[in-house]
Amino acid sequence: MSTYAAAIAQDQYSIVGSVSDSIPSQPPAASVAASRGNLLAICLCFFLSGVAALTYQVAWMRQFALAYGTSELAVAAVLAAYMGGLAIGAGLIERRISCVRRPLLWYAGLELCIAVAAVALVPVGLRIAEQVLFQLFGGQPTPPAATFGGTTLFYLLAAFGILLIPTALMGATLPLLARHAVQDEQEIGPRIGLLYACNTGGAVFGALLGALLLLPALGLTSTTWVAAAINVLVASLALMLSRGAAKCATDPVVNPSRSAPLPTTRLRAFASPVWCCH
Repeated sequence: MSTYAAAIAQDQYSIVGSVSDSIPSQPPAASVAASRGNLLAICLCFFLSGVAALTYQVAWMRQFALAYGTSELAVAAVLAAYMGGLAIGAGLIERRISCVRRPLLWYAGLELCIAVAAVALVPVGLRIAEQVLFQLFGGQPTPPAATFGGTTLFYLLAAFGILLIPTALMGATLPLLARHAVQDEQEIGPRIGLLYACNTGGAVFGALLGALLLLPALGLTSTTWVAAAINVLVASLALMLSRGAAKCATDPVVNPSRSAPLPTTRLRAFASPVWCCH
């Protein structure tokens, strides 16, 4: 769990800077994003997102261990690829987030894409990696040693390539939710901290759920499908929230300040060694 939380801490400067770009100078009188019920629903989304993410990670570690034939190298490769993907996703969305007007809709799309990548791209990538591994190192009189640099480098590169898309999508989720949830500079600390806590709590639950219940009872493939179903559930909830937010944003009585231009001031002083993204 600490590894996941540490991975989530690498790009906080970028995330908070992106959120600050979209904060109105004056908070709306009655914003949907500022309402308690809406915030709780967003936190539920991010909790479930953390459950799915760590369920995937547990399943992928087992899958890579079977493919690589060594659990230690599989754990190291998956963790490195996971953290790298999270950081890349956060960095990429930070460049474009000021143009996003419906962050919850984007978030719903990301959750759906994560589910598709996990159940379709990752298994295909593993099969391709196994074939490439056989072509590169097969046909030898003895298997290459576990300490052989060529196979180790191949395992690391394969893990990064296979997991890049789903983990980068995961890394882009926190900036989008933060953009929607934070409406005033006073809310940066409390609300981003609340999102962190919910996602980390979901990660703890997802790791235990995957390792102790789902994998022993269902196996690798079904465990991955359960995590994907959670992503679809989160996407559905986010889509409903997005529709409500869009309706409120077009109502000048409910939210008269939405038409005001967003400030471009970046606040990068809110740093923490605990979180990065997803």
